[in-house]
Amino acid sequence: MSTQYHTEDYPSRRYQAPRPANQGPSGYRITAIIIGTVIAAALVVLATVGLTHQHTTTTAAPAASTSAPASTATTPAANPAHPSTPAVVPSASVKKLQQELGQLNYYEGPVDGVMGPQTTAAIKDLQRQAGLPQTGTMNSATQAALDNYLVHGNNQMAG
Repeated sequence: MSTQYHTEDYPSRRYQAPRPANQGPSGYRITAIIIGTVIAAALVVLATVGLTHQHTTTTAAPAASTSAPASTATTPAANPAHPSTPAVVPSASVKKLQQELGQLNYYEGPVDGVMGPQTTAAIKDLQRQAGLPQTGTMNSATQAALDNYLVHGNNQMAG
């Protein structure tokens, strides 16, 4: 004995009257599509700007003979899943500052022109010995103390 299903008795689709030719999609549906498209376009623009925007971070500028600040710049990531590390731009003025701090035995790191933690620590040591606030940034008082120590020496020169 077999069971047979008769689909003739049960139509699969209900009958819907066709829309008249003068009626298209409703105004609400058109408005929703336009708003959705605008939001999607705005998200694409924001994502693109966020991925390609370049940031520039500047450290405090040393005064007098070391006038140009060191800066780091972020390059756009080629692949958002693996962002690249920020490129550090060496500065001639920071390189000179490192050499001068090295002459006075405050700085023992590489003379690379990059304002890193060793350079900042050397500036703080100079400021501490000169009786200045230990900010780790070059200002006019710190530059004057550095120039004075370069001309007259300091007790750090012995080692």
